[in-house]
Amino acid sequence: MNIREKLGLPPKAIPQFGQSRSHAMNSSKKTFKPNIQNKTVVLDGKKYKVKLTTREIRTLDKKGVNLL
Repeated sequence: MNIREKLGLPPKAIPQFGQSRSHAMNSSKKTFKPNIQNKTVVLDGKKYKVKLTTREIRTLDKKGVNLL
């Protein structure tokens, strides 16, 4: 069982793709990258280094998981 499953998180976030639109409706390709941070999580007395998005960090704070 991997650490993300133990924390109750979905698989790692991946970039999403879309288009930027100007006022004249011209389009250009755009990549939306997730805001990924490196965090240390203490779970059952062990430290794990995990890459988390900022939304996941907020969720874990709300659940009361110990983040360093």
